[in-house]
Amino acid sequence: MPKTRGRRGARSTNTQMATRENSSPITTAGVVHASAAKHVYTTGASGAASLFMPIMVVLGCWGLAVFFAVFSTEPNRLLFAGMAVLMALMWSFSLGLRLRKMMQRK
Repeated sequence: MPKTRGRRGARSTNTQMATRENSSPITTAGVVHASAAKHVYTTGASGAASLFMPIMVVLGCWGLAVFFAVFSTEPNRLLFAGMAVLMALMWSFSLGLRLRKMMQRK
């Protein structure tokens, strides 16, 4: 039983379930056909514009690492700085891969 009141003239849940089942990709023995597969993650920006956010994240992570290591008075400042360095290294690696892929396209 639904917890909310349905709208007047709304379709019944049985027809909604049938519609959901029909909208799934066509499969044959667990293999999704190429026509049914879609790219889920696409960015609106292309080229250098798509690198703006990763560059800002990398700079922010390295800035946090320097801040925690040098300017913080927290007793665990080196632990926090180490975690920020790990984040910065991962983002730097990701940015490097994106840059290399973009340079290979040109």
